[in-house]
Amino acid sequence: MGVSEVLRYKVGPPGMVVTTTAGVQLLARLGGDTNNTIPWSLLGDTFSWTVVTVILFWALLSLWVPGKEFMGPQTTFGYTPVYKANGFQFLWVSLAAFLTFVYFNQNFPLDLYNNFHNILSSCNVLAFVLCIYLLVKGKMWPESSEILPSKPLMYEFYRGMELHPRILGVDVKQLTNCRFGLLAWELLVVTFFLAGWQRNGFSLAHLVCVILQTIYLAKFYWWETGYFNTLDIILDRAGYYICWGCLVFVPSLYTFSSYYLVANPPLVSANGSALILLLGVVAITLNYRVDWEKEHFRAHDGKCTLWGRPATYVEAKYTTNTGVRRSKLLTSGFWGVARHLNYTFELTLALAWCLPGLGYGILPFIYFIFLVILLVHRVFRDEEKCSAKYGDAWDKYCKEVPYRMIPGIF
Repeated sequence: MGVSEVLRYKVGPPGMVVTTTAGVQLLARLGGDTNNTIPWSLLGDTFSWTVVTVILFWALLSLWVPGKEFMGPQTTFGYTPVYKANGFQFLWVSLAAFLTFVYFNQNFPLDLYNNFHNILSSCNVLAFVLCIYLLVKGKMWPESSEILPSKPLMYEFYRGMELHPRILGVDVKQLTNCRFGLLAWELLVVTFFLAGWQRNGFSLAHLVCVILQTIYLAKFYWWETGYFNTLDIILDRAGYYICWGCLVFVPSLYTFSSYYLVANPPLVSANGSALILLLGVVAITLNYRVDWEKEHFRAHDGKCTLWGRPATYVEAKYTTNTGVRRSKLLTSGFWGVARHLNYTFELTLALAWCLPGLGYGILPFIYFIFLVILLVHRVFRDEEKCSAKYGDAWDKYCKEVPYRMIPGIF
């Protein structure tokens, strides 16, 4: 999904950082224990800063260790970003290390759960400081020779100055998007499951919620280098709206379905949990298949078969600073059914891991509702950019594949 999109739906001007934090804190309180006596601090506390610092250092360490590198697409001004290609190993080593730590510190899950609001405060301070640094760096000592037209200072802070800034030798967006935000997501949902187990006893429904999210994140890390070719990385600059989203909003809203189930034990039966797991696994399998078809098509330059037939496509061309380039718009397989069917399956998966909260009203489904808004908006945003890029070829493609997400409806 486009994690860089998250702030477009709930953040006002950058000066509203305190109000934004209060909103995230309110979300934590809505789903948490109303008897929690740990006070909220706008700046966090010793426990929260210890947790955030350890995750940040671990994320940095994963990008410092020697290993395979991946070269991202070259920018229009000639800069080629370099990323570390060890995401899948990073996820599983992180999980193993975390579970080992919890084994020897069995009070930690409940301690973290009770202090979650202060952890979000610490994440917020970290994001705010980082974004101030990125603004100054982009103005004073940028990584590239790109020249941007001057904009109001608050706009530049919100949008960001550079596409691919580096800090401490690592790419900022890989650090915030992939290594901090998504790892925090995974570790938090596991922590909340363990906290719920300690507090309420074992819950199969809560476990299903966590399993589906873990599979989803494992799929992302398996494909992490492919993420560096998406709009999030290619077009969105490293500023408040993307960095705050990954450092604060992802750990808060994206984990909410698991967080909510600690204070509100699932009411779903074992059979219902099994059906939810089946629905989620089917959804993520189809989502992976859709992505695979596109990658397979690209790897073979369109000379391949999908669903037992030769792949079909629309020839397109577009102009860059180095001249005219050609592309192929796939119209076979799932990509011939709808233009964004991968989003449809992603929404189905998100619904599945929210379903263990059935019986508690709308709150357990906040993430799913957010994702519907996010992805529907993203569909129109992506298509606007594709139309401008490909012109008549895009119009032809839309005629051959007329539906966006749901065949026959939308």
